[in-house]
Amino acid sequence: MSSRRPRALLPVLALGLTAPLTLLAPPAAAEQGPGETPVPRALTADGRPAEVDDVLKHCRTGRSACTFTIDPKLSREYVTAVKSLGNAVINCTQSDMAVERTVTLKTGTTDNIGGEISGTITAEGTVAASGQVTANLANETAMEHKTPQLDKGPTSSNGNKTTVSGGATASGSLTARLAFEAAFKATYSKSWTVEATEETAYKSTVHAHDMLVFGANAAMRRVVGSLVAKTGQRIIGIAVDSPSMVNSSSFIAQTYAAPDGVCGGTRPPGNTAGGEGGDGKLRHAAREVPAARAVPPGVEPKREVALPADAN
Repeated sequence: MSSRRPRALLPVLALGLTAPLTLLAPPAAAEQGPGETPVPRALTADGRPAEVDDVLKHCRTGRSACTFTIDPKLSREYVTAVKSLGNAVINCTQSDMAVERTVTLKTGTTDNIGGEISGTITAEGTVAASGQVTANLANETAMEHKTPQLDKGPTSSNGNKTTVSGGATASGSLTARLAFEAAFKATYSKSWTVEATEETAYKSTVHAHDMLVFGANAAMRRVVGSLVAKTGQRIIGIAVDSPSMVNSSSFIAQTYAAPDGVCGGTRPPGNTAGGEGGDGKLRHAAREVPAARAVPPGVEPKREVALPADAN
């Protein structure tokens, strides 16, 4: 499942690209990095320590065996550090080179309880080692998310009821996934975005013996809460990181001087030179090197351009 999100430029942080990058104005509520990931803890109904796996096993016994409770105070919008995308394009000719490239960033969901909510086991319906759960998951899973209506008194509330249909058979801990989906929709009034694909198209001129490097930082949302069983057992401190619904990731294109020896020749004087090599023959070769290895430590880019993202 993917989602189209509005465009927004987010702050660019350096990771993998060793040079300092220009910061862009962040949208409200977007923070730099998710912060420390909580450690999930399982508790019995009377508050004693329990095993996380024991609670998860109980959640697999039926369609409504567990519910998910979101803590909005601990949930947040954030952007990841910049990560290199694809290969650096190195112009090893003696002339300017036109480069046109579409760069794609794919983001998905993770959680801190071994993929019980976000993993491919639940997404693909693989049967877990504990066996197959065959409950009527097409029935309703409902939650009420209360919002104070201060103009009508402090105790009044609006209810938001959510129905999640999962078919007749659940494999692994699909019921935990459904509980999270229901809580997410009840809290944010939007469907949970499990994965997203964003891309940008860029046309540029790369001078002789320069290289073009692409990077991007992903706009994400962290949801923190608890998985609560009907028996009173619960797992607190569950964190689920998924693509943001309100912010778009940002891309950046950086131009560097190619490191010595990469092109196997001498860099021409100035930004450009003639279209011939030292032997009088035309050169039309470009090299591609993984971006993380292409940029020498401590080298600053000659030029950098912030690019908008399109969500698919």
